[in-house]
Amino acid sequence: MKKLLWAIPVIVMNGFAFWVVTTSVPIPPSPINLLWLGLVFGVPPLGAFWMWYMAIRYEKRPLQYLLLALIPYFFLGYYFERVRGRHLEAKSFRLTK
Repeated sequence: MKKLLWAIPVIVMNGFAFWVVTTSVPIPPSPINLLWLGLVFGVPPLGAFWMWYMAIRYEKRPLQYLLLALIPYFFLGYYFERVRGRHLEAKSFRLTK
């Protein structure tokens, strides 16, 4: 169920980016619209580089995560499923000692 919940925002954001690129409707150049477009198209490459770094450094078999990083916004799912999960496990382990 968690994977489906992470797939929905990824599909929606990729659909929006696809719509912006393929539509012929001009987007008014207001600061809010330009900021929104900058975030939509600027965050995925930075997140992919971060995910590659984390996968190479911490995963035993990083190839699957390196390939998944090519999907825009997949780094959010990686963060909440793998990175944040590791920190929560470490905290719960410290509390039980």
